Amino acid sequence: MSDNTRLKILNTIEQMCMLCVEQMYRLPSSLPSLTINEQKYQWNNKIDDRNRRDFTRYIYVLSTIHRLVRTQSRMNMRELFYSQVNLFHHQRISDNIVEQIARHLCVDRRQLGFVATAKGFCAGNVQYRNLRSGEIIDCNQLSNGQLIVDDDIEIIETENRITFILIVEKDTIFQHLLNDGFLTRYCGACLITGRGQPDHATRSFLLQLSHLYNDTPIYILTDCDIFGVLIAYTYQSTFDENHHNRLRWLGVWPEELLSLFSLNISQTLPITDERERRMITRFIQRSDIKVEWRRQVSFFEQHQRKMEIEAIYENGTKKLIDDYLHDKLMGHRWL
Repeated sequence: MSDNTRLKILNTIEQMCMLCVEQMYRLPSSLPSLTINEQKYQWNNKIDDRNRRDFTRYIYVLSTIHRLVRTQSRMNMRELFYSQVNLFHHQRISDNIVEQIARHLCVDRRQLGFVATAKGFCAGNVQYRNLRSGEIIDCNQLSNGQLIVDDDIEIIETENRITFILIVEKDTIFQHLLNDGFLTRYCGACLITGRGQPDHATRSFLLQLSHLYNDTPIYILTDCDIFGVLIAYTYQSTFDENHHNRLRWLGVWPEELLSLFSLNISQTLPITDERERRMITRFIQRSDIKVEWRRQVSFFEQHQRKMEIEAIYENGTKKLIDDYLHDKLMGHRWL
């Protein structure tokens, strides 16, 4: 962040709070107030508890931002919430205030000193530099993967280029693949997981990686349910419209449920939740979905069955790598 942006944030916060303090010392007819995002908060004897609490929350977050920006420190969003649990009650409240102030100041959340709680992991043929600390991280040296932090990083292009990037939905599968020697068999690969729906840091990391290695294939492996499909779609939406096809869905595809390694019915699960059924219907009706993806999701509607990736492990821990993934990668089978 430039010094000019930093000074602008500090000056704006100081001016906003100074106005409130000045008004507190005026005549009773002049009431202290604070306007953020066109919503005015006034402090007087008639104010109700809810407005008083909202006002206090904003002042507290503003003071925290001022300290972080002034000292050039960082705090994750979870820390902010836990610093005043009784004031915020729910993390979504403190998160929303930070986002509103960021919009009001026309800056990014990270420029206010806030980072998301780290969630995603990366392993394999990737090195990057933390621009704040200067530390260089080599993801090949870490047996359980490297946490992807929401910070200023620069991915370093290595002499041995990445052969492909595989994104897996779940941390359990990520760890299974590492333990079962996936990166030994595919030594130039990069393995990423967002542990469910990917956070900002994971998607930003993937985007930077894809820009550096712009001809490297990117694959995704998810559970065979509507939530897995939506996660794949979220990753695809990380790229702009001209690069949506960078991400290729390996599966597990719904149409594979009845034939995958002589799968028996005990390994699949019934779709009984009405919310899940509605999500399937809405996905099929969307006009921005590729025809083949829509056809696959229609299978859920027709057969009312789903499956988790872990079911493939039932016939041996190596089956996912040796049979399923190898067949997809070498046979060029993806959507």
